[in-house]
Amino acid sequence: MSWSASDEDISVYASGPLRARPLGSFAASSMGFAALLVLAGAGLFLRPPALPAIDDFPTATIAPPPPARARASAPVAPKAAFDLDVPELAKERVVALEPSRHAGGRQESMTFGGFDAGRFYLRIDILQPTGDKLGNSDFFLDMARHAADAGLSVVRIAQPIPLSGRAGAFEAADIRLSQRQGEGPVTERGCTAVRLIDSTLSIEIAGLACGAAGRPVDRRVATCLLDRVFYLPGGKNEGLQKAFAKADAPSCFAAPAQEASAAGARAPAKKRGARH
Repeated sequence: MSWSASDEDISVYASGPLRARPLGSFAASSMGFAALLVLAGAGLFLRPPALPAIDDFPTATIAPPPPARARASAPVAPKAAFDLDVPELAKERVVALEPSRHAGGRQESMTFGGFDAGRFYLRIDILQPTGDKLGNSDFFLDMARHAADAGLSVVRIAQPIPLSGRAGAFEAADIRLSQRQGEGPVTERGCTAVRLIDSTLSIEIAGLACGAAGRPVDRRVATCLLDRVFYLPGGKNEGLQKAFAKADAPSCFAAPAQEASAAGARAPAKKRGARH
């Protein structure tokens, strides 16, 4: 099969350059303009939102931090003002400092040993009231109060007698104390009660002493123990410093000097009798 063109067909294109028809040009232009409008509209709808200016943000007022509060200082533990110079009892000492519930002020309590049968027991209360009231004028009632503070009960007490010690005049009496341990039996012991009241120095010292088996606490030992109470060097009360200065003295539990000398005098006599 062959294809041929006539001269008439060729002459149509050979007459000059090809030109678009007027209607086609207008249609093409209209389509281009419409495309531009579509793109412009899409740009308007798809434009990212404008970020607000810095001045458009709400401003927050930042308050300065509150000043640091000073931490409340821990309460200062009270310091003892007195001590008892008894080396034989140093390992069994328990010291308690507490406000006095009876006369107001300060009370120091020192306990040595235990009240259970067969052991040495000593309780010393040193009261420094804030006012002028010192203890109870009645010896029995005052010592009953001191015994109750120690967890003891007074069974009976003898009439006190005046004695004199290094710190001044005091009272001493035989006393029988009892203590119940839970649901167990009641323990009773014969002891010695001593009390010293000095209104000038505004101080009261009360003691309860019970001797170990075979070594009863008599009035001599009680006087010696009371004389061993001394005011610590760090204290500021000059009157107490002078009245209760620490002093070297023989042991309170040593045999009296008279008994020791009498025993020494009897020993040669026995030897001489043995020779004959």
